[in-house]
Parts: sequence; C-alpha cells; structure tokens
Amino acid sequence: MSESIQIAIGSAVKGDGGFVGEVERVDVDPGGPFATAVSIRPRHEGGAPRRVPMALLEQGPNGLRLRCTRKEFEELPADGPVR
Repeated sequence: MSESIQIAIGSAVKGDGGFVGEVERVDVDPGGPFATAVSIRPRHEGGAPRRVPMALLEQGPNGLRLRCTRKEFEELPADGPVR
C-alpha cells in the first residue's frame, strides 16, 4: 500500500535547509487518480519551477518535505507550461 500525501497548490515544501519553494501544479496520471509529479517553484525570484517525482516527496509534520538535497532539487528538470 502506498503512502498518502496531501498536496494543495501553494503549499510550502521544505527540505534539509528549510523552505525550498511552493507547489505550483500537480501532474495526475490520466489512467487513475494518482499524482505522478509536482511542479515546485523555488523560493528565489526568477527560478524556474522544477518537476519533482512523487517518490521524492513525503508528508512531514508541517507539510510537504523533499527526500533529496537542495542541490539535487536544483538539478531536476525545469517544468515548462502544460501542453
């Protein structure tokens, strides 16, 4: 059974170094009601949103938490507009 995570647009996402960014979009599997990835806009101005696979997120005591380092987050692919 997979872990349940609550995700809302605008939710804060934290990592080891504190606040990382906020949820901008949630990608849902067209074959079922499952999220596949989340677009997270970095906290710094002008940073491109990053497409974060669900495997790298967990429900923390105060919201969403990354299961990767800030460097790994910054190396994730930039998330473009919805097609």
